[in-house]
Amino acid sequence: MTFFDLRLLLRRLLRTPGFSAVSVLLLGLAFGAFACVASVVYGLLLKPLPFAQSERLVTVESRVLGIPFDVGLSTPLREEIARHARGLDGIAAYRTSDVVQRDDGGRRIGSLSTALVEPGLFGLLGAQPALGRLFVAEDAAEGAARSAVLSWDEWQQRYGGAADAVGRTLRLEDQDYRVVGVLPKGFVFPSGETRLWLPLAFSAEDRARTRAGNFDGTLAIARLRAGADRAAVADELAGIAKAMPELDGAFGGSFKLRVDPLRSLWAGDRGDALLLMLLAVSMVWLVTAANVTNLFLARALERRHETALTAALGATPWRRARAAVIEAATLCVAGAALGGALLPAGLALLRRFDLLPTGTPQSIGIDAPTLVLLALLALALCVALAFAGLSMQRGNLNDMIRHGGSRQTAGGAAQTARKGLVVAQVGLTVALLFGIGVLLRSSHNLLAEDVGFRRDHLLYVGLYDLVPSGATPELRTARLSELAERTRALPGVAAAGLGSMIPFGTSIATTNYSPPGQEDIKDKPIGYDQKVDAGYFAALGIPIVRGRGFDAGEVRSKAAVAIVDETFVKRHFGDADPLGRHFKVGAGPGLPDREVTVVGVVPTLKQRSLDEVADRPAIYQPDPAPPYAALAVRTAVDPSAVVAPLKALGGEIAPKESIGPIVTLGERIADTLKDRTRLNDLLGLLGLTALLLAAVGLYAVLAYAVRQRTSEFGVRMALGARASDVRSLVLGQGLLLVGAGLALGLPLAWAFARLLSARLYRVGAFDLPTLAAVAAALAAVGLLACWWPARRAARVDPLVALRDE
Repeated sequence: MTFFDLRLLLRRLLRTPGFSAVSVLLLGLAFGAFACVASVVYGLLLKPLPFAQSERLVTVESRVLGIPFDVGLSTPLREEIARHARGLDGIAAYRTSDVVQRDDGGRRIGSLSTALVEPGLFGLLGAQPALGRLFVAEDAAEGAARSAVLSWDEWQQRYGGAADAVGRTLRLEDQDYRVVGVLPKGFVFPSGETRLWLPLAFSAEDRARTRAGNFDGTLAIARLRAGADRAAVADELAGIAKAMPELDGAFGGSFKLRVDPLRSLWAGDRGDALLLMLLAVSMVWLVTAANVTNLFLARALERRHETALTAALGATPWRRARAAVIEAATLCVAGAALGGALLPAGLALLRRFDLLPTGTPQSIGIDAPTLVLLALLALALCVALAFAGLSMQRGNLNDMIRHGGSRQTAGGAAQTARKGLVVAQVGLTVALLFGIGVLLRSSHNLLAEDVGFRRDHLLYVGLYDLVPSGATPELRTARLSELAERTRALPGVAAAGLGSMIPFGTSIATTNYSPPGQEDIKDKPIGYDQKVDAGYFAALGIPIVRGRGFDAGEVRSKAAVAIVDETFVKRHFGDADPLGRHFKVGAGPGLPDREVTVVGVVPTLKQRSLDEVADRPAIYQPDPAPPYAALAVRTAVDPSAVVAPLKALGGEIAPKESIGPIVTLGERIADTLKDRTRLNDLLGLLGLTALLLAAVGLYAVLAYAVRQRTSEFGVRMALGARASDVRSLVLGQGLLLVGAGLALGLPLAWAFARLLSARLYRVGAFDLPTLAAVAAALAAVGLLACWWPARRAARVDPLVALRDE
């Protein structure tokens, strides 16, 4: 680029600062949004993990009884896999925990995010110590001295990075642990919050085959053998599990094993949402590119007279072409640079919407593949803009000079191209808005679902830290009973109840049972095992459909009575009266089944998600201190007013422990939809952006057309046309483009909705109400965009127009 070219370029850009600023801003936002989502998609779904042979590392997960999360691998099953799986090079278990830290008086002062790992896990990950050593098999042997490995950050914070930290004693949970090593800076597993690793050991009892169906949340990772296929390994592991009668007999076809890439630990279920976001930002980028190209065409049309004059003064076609290319390249480079500068803010926005997890082992941000993709997009747009600019330099120079600059018109091809770009913008916007609309309707349908209980004015209170895991049954019963009774006496509390499996809580329990009259069947069905106290149903607002609830005496004595839900009644009693009927329920490993009498019936509740289908019945039994208990509190006032008194009450009952978390059931239910709602919010923002861009493009086309047809409108009005006639003419031209865009958008909208079908609930892939709403919105915005150019055309002064003519 010569100095003359640079000066000419700056003069052109400064002559139309509005066009230059708007073009760069639009391109910057579009490039930034695309680069932001693309960098997350690459970083989370494609970027290699910082572990040795990371492409061969997998998680081994189990699903049982339709529970939608990994329940872990039992120790006998994991050891069978280690012995017999030919597709694996190794497998290791781990478990996460929060280790309590206490002050000198024994009072809980906090917790430390901890991972208990088998010694072989660090070998699978290829981890090396930054200081000291990592675990060896002897650290997990029975009777071995307690040892610990610290994260780099914990080492720096606790010991100031001192080299003699190895060998020091660490006090945790009233136990002393010897620090044996420190992991390198940036090492992450299983999460970025993990600060401490302890050896995970298993007793002979844990390894007993009778415990093959004991899923205690112990997770596992493995390494595939070189060349092994992940699907084939999954089939092999399923065969190993099928060959264990203790496992197959208990769960049969409901037990499934999954082998997923290790990155799924951090990507979770975000993959589909991120790919949808990538598709959406691609559509917005296309709309923006079409808009900027349209503006560039309009500007090139206005400068045809200038171009003809420079040609007449000796500018060669090559110099004129070079100037057009340089101008297009400058706009694209400036837009891409602005997009790159906006990338950190975009990543922060995605992190806020929980589409970008924190604490991943691989860094997610500005990567080389993202920059290359950004450069390719900028190059493609530069070519399109340069071609548009060059196409406007064609024509007869004498005619272009003679007609002047104020009334230059393009040929039919250029006019068709500009209108086609507007139609494409409207079509893409229709598809994007329709997809957002059906997602919003789906979320609304989910939120309106009947959950079987009253979700308003209801608090969920976690109690895991109120009673230590090693507490005696007597202490546990005393603390939980006192908490429930004193909670009911708090001002503003209408009811309170304990339960082992409060809906949308963190625990789930199942049991087998023998249906009435079928005590000797081999394959017993599975039901939800609900242990509750007398206040549970009132606290949750669960109506007793038939019979009665539990009384205080039945709860204290754990009487052999049960309340079942309507799914149980429909499945096993039909239209017969279930009250007073008997059936047997499993009481636990090694214990005989317990016969119970049905005393009541309640509705079937939504247990885990709003879109779940009841796949197993619920059986409620009385218990004053349910296992894995949580507290449900119904309030007569704003639930937030009861939180502080509840925490104070927990401190009085167990001064050295803690109570919580305390959240509303509405929040817990909303959390199950956060993936949908947060994605909807971001897609909605992109949809509004696309709608605005389409309106701007339509306005630009019509405004240019009005400016070029000023003389025509003056002649029409001089010959008797009314202002309303001219206004209707321009409005009709604009609305015709909107109608063509709607027609183009219909198949695109159907295709986009089909991609979303797995995320829709009680909404069809071609929902007519949503389509009608989108069409109405676009028509309204299109009418507004057309109105100002039409109004300007109607106000043309015939005398001025004819004088210029």
